[in-house]
Amino acid sequence: MLELYGKGVSNGIAIGRLSFYAKSTDNNVPKYSVSDTASEYKRYKTAVKLAKQRLQLLYDEACKRISKSESVIFQTHIMILEDSKFVETVEKLILAEHLNAEFAVYDTALKIAEIFRSLDDEYLRQRYTDIIDAANTVLDILHPKKPIMADKTSPVIVAAAELLPSETISFNQNNLLGFITSKGSRNSHTAILARTLGLPLVTQIKGSLSRFDGMEAIIDGQTGRVVINPDHNTLAHYMAKQRMYREKLQNLKNQLGLPAVTRNGQRIRLLARIENIDGLESARKSDAEGVGIFRTDYLYAKRKSPPSEEEQFSVYKTVLRAFEGRPVVIAAANLGSEKSISYLDIPEENNPAIGYKGIRVLLDNKELFMTQLRALYRASVYGRLSILLPMVNNTEEIEYVKRTLEEVKLELKSKGQEHADRIGLGVMIETPAAALISDEICRITDFVTIGTNSLTQYTLAMDRENQKLEYFYEPYHKAVLRLIRLVCSNAHKSGKTVAVCGELACDPHMTKSLLAMEADELIVMPSKLLDIKSAVRGCDTTDKDKILSRI
Repeated sequence: MLELYGKGVSNGIAIGRLSFYAKSTDNNVPKYSVSDTASEYKRYKTAVKLAKQRLQLLYDEACKRISKSESVIFQTHIMILEDSKFVETVEKLILAEHLNAEFAVYDTALKIAEIFRSLDDEYLRQRYTDIIDAANTVLDILHPKKPIMADKTSPVIVAAAELLPSETISFNQNNLLGFITSKGSRNSHTAILARTLGLPLVTQIKGSLSRFDGMEAIIDGQTGRVVINPDHNTLAHYMAKQRMYREKLQNLKNQLGLPAVTRNGQRIRLLARIENIDGLESARKSDAEGVGIFRTDYLYAKRKSPPSEEEQFSVYKTVLRAFEGRPVVIAAANLGSEKSISYLDIPEENNPAIGYKGIRVLLDNKELFMTQLRALYRASVYGRLSILLPMVNNTEEIEYVKRTLEEVKLELKSKGQEHADRIGLGVMIETPAAALISDEICRITDFVTIGTNSLTQYTLAMDRENQKLEYFYEPYHKAVLRLIRLVCSNAHKSGKTVAVCGELACDPHMTKSLLAMEADELIVMPSKLLDIKSAVRGCDTTDKDKILSRI
């Protein structure tokens, strides 16, 4: 028996035989000079046309097996092949440098992909696989390769050095138990597809996986543990764990459609926390009553210029339409030096967490802020929109924003552009300062949202990303819980609603305490929504005074 450890990025347990998926290496892409560049460029254009047809078929097939939202990656691949920078670079290599089409496509994709791989943002960094996958679709037509998989007919755990989205969706789902790869991350589209398909995936396993081809294996998508040729006791343990996991999944599915109400009748709203537009469908499927936070930072990061009003309007309109009249809270961009916003004057900082970020940046860059607000107000006619302000520390900042909102409304009116009559304005309580004056904040806002991750970090004066502080970092510290309780109390005294988001909101062990504090809403990652609903429906808060006495 051999144990390996990687990173679990899609939950579940798979028990079965490993089948290694081999493919030709990138080094096999030929490079040579061509004399008839016009014919070579025509060959490239023909291959792109066929590749786009193939990607459209992949999209159609994916829509049958998963949601349209998750399948859109294959339409994104088409957009990559149509991107002007991509096309112009390939064209130059063929027509000006007389290189063959295969190498021109490969070299262009590799260089663009490397730009993405060097980015700090994990989500954007993982988009490099989309560049490679789109290019590979063209390369497979120009220079066909035959991937080899040992077993295509019986249920197997697919092992590979790396899997691209097009490869992941192309396998016969009836023969899939799970995936194990050497490369990958939680934010890759392959991981997203695996979670959507409900299949476990373990990545970042060191060493070649081909040596295990045909062997019996167990993979645990939660812990990242992989067992090769398990002994009888280990096999029995994981078979029991697999049964328990399946029973838990069935129990969670049974929560769909049920209200989030405790056994003694206390009601709480469960809303989704969405990091980018890719998360819309999973939030809808998880029974979210709306969107508690839709983050917009990703729209601004890793680009040469800020997103246009039209680009933002399109995204916000899509989000609001997706939730068909249910409440949607969209957060104003929380920009800072850690986001690498090259087009703004944001200097590098030793500690960006307590630096120039959030509302401070927006108020200093009024036109950038007003562009986002115009897009939000225009989109408001498509749903129930509220706007959330990040990193607010005093009431003066809120009053300034309210005056800016009036300017935006007057500007839209002068242009004859419609917006909703009523748009809520809320504040993210992320610092002890904001929590301590939450009574004043609540008097001039419509709602507040407590960001427990930031609040914990600033209250304890500890960087939550610092591994050296992991032992000392205590998210359940009484000081943090007392601040949460204070904000809930102040909000209700003003007749305003209070939501809780962050890791504490996603922890079922904290659900009863947050209910005792009378939080009106919990904002939860889509993957945790049904877990939290189950926790809500399973608890009784008649003893809330006893619970609060411990805080």
